[in-house]
Amino acid sequence: MNLGNLATRAPRPVRRPSRLAAVLLGACVLAAASCSGTTSRVGTVRQRAPRHPPVVMLVFDEFSTISLLDARGGIDAVRYPHFAALAHHATWFPYATASLDETGRALRSLFTARTTWRWVKPDYAENRPNLFTLLGRRYRLRASEEASSLCPRRLCRSVRRQTGRSIRHELATGRPERFESWLRIVRRPTRPTFYFKHVLLPHGPWVFLPSGQRYHGGRSEAGLSWERWHFNRWLVNQDYQRHLLQLEFTDRLLGEALQRLRSTGLYDRSLIVVTADNGECFGRLGNGHELSPRNAADIALTPLLVKLPFQRAGRVVRRHVRTIDVLPTIARVAHLPVDWRIEGRALFGPSTRHIPHSTLMVTRSGHRMRLSEDELRRRAAAALRLKLGLFGSGDSAPGLYGIGPYRFMHGTAVGQWRVLPAGGLRASVDDPARYRDVRLGARVLPVKVTGRLLGSGSRRRAELAIALNGRIAAIAPAVAPRHGAKRVFSALVPESALRPGANGIEIFAIKRAGKAPELEPLL
Repeated sequence: MNLGNLATRAPRPVRRPSRLAAVLLGACVLAAASCSGTTSRVGTVRQRAPRHPPVVMLVFDEFSTISLLDARGGIDAVRYPHFAALAHHATWFPYATASLDETGRALRSLFTARTTWRWVKPDYAENRPNLFTLLGRRYRLRASEEASSLCPRRLCRSVRRQTGRSIRHELATGRPERFESWLRIVRRPTRPTFYFKHVLLPHGPWVFLPSGQRYHGGRSEAGLSWERWHFNRWLVNQDYQRHLLQLEFTDRLLGEALQRLRSTGLYDRSLIVVTADNGECFGRLGNGHELSPRNAADIALTPLLVKLPFQRAGRVVRRHVRTIDVLPTIARVAHLPVDWRIEGRALFGPSTRHIPHSTLMVTRSGHRMRLSEDELRRRAAAALRLKLGLFGSGDSAPGLYGIGPYRFMHGTAVGQWRVLPAGGLRASVDDPARYRDVRLGARVLPVKVTGRLLGSGSRRRAELAIALNGRIAAIAPAVAPRHGAKRVFSALVPESALRPGANGIEIFAIKRAGKAPELEPLL
């Protein structure tokens, strides 16, 4: 696997032109030759785009490019079909980076095209020249911000000042509902319109399954400290798993947005930008939110797909670009001059030669780090290997649910293994009544199994098999909330392991005295 071979899959073969180019007619020529490192199937934009085309921009949150990738380094079309579908028609920048690790700072940089690390509130009063005021000269704005208030009230009547408390509330409730509400205002406009949505997904808390149904944890998890969640290998892997499942739901929402754009006639005509505030570090021990020399590439790599008006064929531009280059790109396509000093450069045309090949990262204290292009790619490849080692890609087994020890036991019948007599170790499952009458179409499904160990050996290391309806649905080690405490367990089981009505749940300790594992019942 080599990230240098990133590629998208086109829906059908397209002959490679002798000169790589994509032409935005009626305005400017966007020469692919100016984007060094471009390898793609490039089509020609044959229809004349309006001088001020509709602009649609989706900004997701806490989302590293690595999460999207499959074993070949492309967008995983099995797990994330709608991101892959957009890439078939858009320009994908797999080495796009954001320079900051905190949402407020990252959004300010995205909307001002400047890397500003010093903390000021991400609102209009502190950032008067920004993308909203730029487009507001010619465009009607239909914007929904969730962690900022950069749009002035004269342009966005519904804008409200955000606080830490309000953002925490929005993370806890109503994220899909607010997205659906914004989507309903997207319609074919009679005048130039900028549609913007900041989506607080796949950001935690991780509570969504790919279907959009939710799940809750149990009270036994409450005793786990911050250190355990960030430095225990099993819990770190489980958080990565939950992030990827929530990303599948995020992909579903993107699909709804793309379908809405098609049904309103906006898809072809619009400049569409899909990105995120910044990346995130998953699968590594430690704080994955704050920038450090160890996780710099994970946090830097940020998804970026740009579909020009009437662009038909997907492209992959492998050279390094930045999220601060989004604003000048929109300004160029929308024919609006930027009248303040910016660092960003348009992603198409001659200005691309001025985009640095190295990646700048700035910590919250102002410390600067740079990664060369080769170093960024090397670290990205290492991060992808880590993800693939845990979860594979596509529909390869054991998939997102097959993490933990004894992976070969996942999905097997309990009767396939020798079951020992019960011993002194017992297990208590949180809220076992949830499994007595399961409704598969319910808003909340009992797919997160949590509980605690009791009795003899409850403070010692144990590896558990969790079975539903006679089949092993998850393997998980028990975790000590603190040194010397009785251990707790937590694992996700697939939705497919549940059946309507009563579900039999069993917990076993896995013993391995001989060649084959043996199961000691704990319930």
